[in-house]
Amino acid sequence: MVNYTQARDGKMNGSETVAGPGYILKVGAGTNDLSVGTAGAVALGISAGESERAAGGALDTSAASVSFLPVGNVLMVQATASQTWAVGAQVYAGASGLATTSNASSAKKLGLYVGPGESVPAAGGMIPVNTMGAEQA
Repeated sequence: MVNYTQARDGKMNGSETVAGPGYILKVGAGTNDLSVGTAGAVALGISAGESERAAGGALDTSAASVSFLPVGNVLMVQATASQTWAVGAQVYAGASGLATTSNASSAKKLGLYVGPGESVPAAGGMIPVNTMGAEQA
């Protein structure tokens, strides 16, 4: 039986890359492509790691493969800098594939913060988000 909570494989749109785990991903512009999430876009999943690397070691910028976890579980997501999180806080999909507390720019709801309460001092700090309530459209 297929386990739909495991990481899925996809490919990035054009020259887009993902620098590590926890980035919000959305449907890309091409057929079956993924893109880094933007404010106002519906989140499809969260990157499980960095996108594919080229032979020289740099991130591949030619439709690189990437593994991602579909929304619907508790997932670790990278957050924007200078955010303070409290249990049950609304989490939104923001710019550059990072989670934010702000619903500005018609940001879509990603879920609820389920951690112990913390402050994320620098962009890229990981926070636990229950994505069961992620906005789907």
